[in-house]
Amino acid sequence: MRFAEVFLRLGCALVAWMMLYAHFLWLAALYAMGCGPDGNEMHGVLLGLAPIALGFAFLLQVTRPFAEIHSILRWLGAPLLLLLPFAIRSVWQVFQTVNVNNAAICTGGVPATWQTLWVPVQFVTLVLISFLLIRMWRNVRSDAAGDVNA
Repeated sequence: MRFAEVFLRLGCALVAWMMLYAHFLWLAALYAMGCGPDGNEMHGVLLGLAPIALGFAFLLQVTRPFAEIHSILRWLGAPLLLLLPFAIRSVWQVFQTVNVNNAAICTGGVPATWQTLWVPVQFVTLVLISFLLIRMWRNVRSDAAGDVNA
């Protein structure tokens, strides 16, 4: 049973990392992509992906009972935190367009309701995921300190 539990926890954590990387990479690349031939479709996809990525971010803690695996996987968070400024730049661009200038993301008309919600959803998602990543690092450090003293 221990072998199956390790693989289940490891699999859940790796899928969670893949979802977080997909969200951060697409959000970081959104600034460079802008409005392509599909218009604001990528913005809509990212709006739907935000709560899914946040849900998967909570799965990062499933490897915590296995301190060695957890301490190895925590290093996957470093590139995500490095991508954070680029993701925030994309959120800032949409904030200026939609919330400050009151224009739609790609067409320039009046923004739809989902476009006005896009920035707060992405910002809250980025903050919560960043908090969970930092918490993952802190938990490993405090768990390791507890093991040394035991």
